[in-house]
Amino acid sequence: MDMPILEKFNESEEFLYVKPYVFIKGYALGKNLSNTLIALPLARRIHDGQYRKGLTEVNGQKYKLPYILHCLKVCSTLISLNIPFSNEELDIMFAAALLHDSLEDGGDKIKDHGREFVEEYGLDPRVLEIVKLLSKNAGASEEELSLYFNKIKRNKLALLIKLADRSHNVEDLYNMKIEKLHKYVKETRTYIYPLAKYGKEIYPELSNALTILKSKIVSLTELTETICNKYEEEENEKDKEIQKLKDEIEKMKAANK
Repeated sequence: MDMPILEKFNESEEFLYVKPYVFIKGYALGKNLSNTLIALPLARRIHDGQYRKGLTEVNGQKYKLPYILHCLKVCSTLISLNIPFSNEELDIMFAAALLHDSLEDGGDKIKDHGREFVEEYGLDPRVLEIVKLLSKNAGASEEELSLYFNKIKRNKLALLIKLADRSHNVEDLYNMKIEKLHKYVKETRTYIYPLAKYGKEIYPELSNALTILKSKIVSLTELTETICNKYEEEENEKDKEIQKLKDEIEKMKAANK
């Protein structure tokens, strides 16, 4: 018998993400997507107390962004694309999208590498398989990243989730420190752009969805980097002017000795 999910979450923050949460729940109920309905409260419980970088303002007051909002955005993005899958495939994909960061960020809320998703909560094993494909170690080497993305290529559901995930993450690039931003942009160009291209070639039925996702990723990535490069150039010019003033002051000091 499947174990019921004990809903533990900060109810005072629910208003910050209730709309996408209710949308996904209503959509899943209407299509009888059982895995999605299990994953929804499970993801909220796992990510409770975790936050995204940056703040949001509501009625003049600023709040930290609950992490679950990211998972909901990834899932709702995939729903909006009207991907031509069977309800069974959609159910697996949406459930995995909701849980895509659970193994990486779940900490002590996850045991047995996610086996409880299947054994205790009754999720389809394919959901756990996709979540594992999408999980990677922090600070992965180039070799590890190459292997990671090559594995994702072989699973069209994981491929779509990864692109939807990146399409939401690039909205927040401005919250990153310059050094990390350049590293993230490099990873996006090296692996994400080719991933979308590969998907369109191998899965032609996904062409429309992949075009939409890639277009958003490319436009926001390129725009953010252009702005940051301009900022860096301006900062470098300021540093040069400051150094010039310091040199002139030192010369004046030396001349007055």
